[in-house]
Amino acid sequence: MENFNRFEKWYSNYVIKHYKEPLTVKIENSQDFGWRIQIVFQKEIKTLTKELKESERKSNFNYYSIAANDNKFEGECDFTKLDLLFGKFMAFVGETETVSFEGDHFLKEHIQKFIFEDERDAFIFLHYTPEKSSAENIIQSGFRFSVAFDKTTVGIQIETTVINYNHIIRKPFGKYVVVICISKNVYSKYSELIANSNDKYLKVEEVLTESLPFDDEFSEKTHTLHHKFIKGYINYTNGQIIKNPDYDHCFDSEQFIEQLNLSL
Repeated sequence: MENFNRFEKWYSNYVIKHYKEPLTVKIENSQDFGWRIQIVFQKEIKTLTKELKESERKSNFNYYSIAANDNKFEGECDFTKLDLLFGKFMAFVGETETVSFEGDHFLKEHIQKFIFEDERDAFIFLHYTPEKSSAENIIQSGFRFSVAFDKTTVGIQIETTVINYNHIIRKPFGKYVVVICISKNVYSKYSELIANSNDKYLKVEEVLTESLPFDDEFSEKTHTLHHKFIKGYINYTNGQIIKNPDYDHCFDSEQFIEQLNLSL
């Protein structure tokens, strides 16, 4: 709860300085087990923006929304994102400093630059793993996934609060973070081909593969995303970056067309 701890310190400073103009903080749970927060100021405050509206809903149990003006902040989220709402509030009132504990270099400038330098024309995904050997193998042989690609990776964009939140909840899965980048043009090309095919459930990542799919030891179909889409990996505990010499986020191949045809 890093953002909540930041909010607690901010709140203490605020009520000391503005004891004649206290604010009201309300936190409650909703019927779907999520959270609602409301923070109301007695008078208008100076914020980074006069009004703010933002929302994202991937499912009934994966969502958040915020609405704020110069004297009220309201947010609603699923049961995992309360800390994210407090981070959004802190950014809204201008407290944009993020917390990076000793031994966690994830938010350091050189790490963020490595992750996001292709952000303009590529979709970026992260995969956390506890073993260095696993990260090395992904660079060399591609990223294997037997469940949906988005269940073992997280897509990210440049938004510090969300980046920090995603890192906090995924860092227990391992200190090695594999960075995957796929050209938006390549992704759109195969997304359109799939949309015009007979298999609407086929995923782009299941086409951009290193080899044919195979059944693993649990008889689940396993795909291997091509290793050229692997930018490298980072060790967030020491800030080390390992780059893939074969990385090419714009890589395209006739093999992908063959994979698509075989999957239909």
